[in-house]
Amino acid sequence: MKIKDIMSRDLITCTPDDSVLFVSNLMKVWDVGFILITDEDKLYGVVTDRDLVCDMATGLSKIKSYATENVITINENKEVEEAMRLMKKHKIKRLVVTKDQKLSGVLSLSDILQSKANKDLILETIETIYKINRNQNLYEAKVDDFPL
Repeated sequence: MKIKDIMSRDLITCTPDDSVLFVSNLMKVWDVGFILITDEDKLYGVVTDRDLVCDMATGLSKIKSYATENVITINENKEVEEAMRLMKKHKIKRLVVTKDQKLSGVLSLSDILQSKANKDLILETIETIYKINRNQNLYEAKVDDFPL
């Protein structure tokens, strides 16, 4: 099965100078957690809802300060299994899809889940992406450490 058969073709984009508030409103209106940042029809980076939450801002910052610029991409003619290998390797839930070095879509883990891809490989990919790697040297708080 080819990526182009299951990817999302409706691209939600913003520019590097858009505010965090504007982009968070885009995410809300379109019910997405992933926005492509484009600059003059070129991919500048991507931003996720997690990026915004982890680096909470005043809402007035430019979105480029939260962008992931080293974007992992995949050609739309590749097999879905190749996409899952990339997702596992980089522990990401979405890939930017290209055709002839141009944006053509986004492939999400949700798209793959709804496809007829190998369910065992899907489960393995999900387990790898969501595996928690915590620094065991950090203080581990217990529930009783926080009085009400």
